Amino acid sequence: MTKPRPPAAERLASYRALVAGAVRHEDVFADADGQHLMITTMGEDEAIAIIPHACPPATRQLMLKHIDIIKDLLDMLEATGRHLIAIRRERDELATRAANRAAPGAKDYAAECAMKCAEPAFQRFLAESHDLKLPTDDVKTTTRIRSLLSIKSRRDLNTDPAAATRWRDLVRAYDAWRRH
Repeated sequence: MTKPRPPAAERLASYRALVAGAVRHEDVFADADGQHLMITTMGEDEAIAIIPHACPPATRQLMLKHIDIIKDLLDMLEATGRHLIAIRRERDELATRAANRAAPGAKDYAAECAMKCAEPAFQRFLAESHDLKLPTDDVKTTTRIRSLLSIKSRRDLNTDPAAATRWRDLVRAYDAWRRH
């Protein structure tokens, strides 16, 4: 029975650790046997590998530069992963925006929020229901809305479905408050 393969992130971390712990050869010494990759341990030169003369040139270069090549490939792999994550995030944001715009009866919640934040009645509602300090203005009201809805910008109301839902719930509560 074979052991299950560890997750990719775990394998990548173990490869990084192997490369970090690998000893780089300090010198190359050539003789009749081939090229000797040398390191110095406790003051003594020691061959850690011998590349015979019969070794093809491309293989020889791989052996001479093995640590640098692997490190470079790992760096490229990690950079590619970060780039893919950023692309996916951007794609999802664009898809959400497109869905919000394409939805029948889609609203510009950011614009609606800007208008409501300037309304004195909405400001009174927030003062009574959500600790907005009066007197206020639309800037302070917007700041309170961002805090209440856990958004960084009113634009999030058009791109984040969860934020849009929280906004609609707040507007419903405001409408109910106005009726009483």
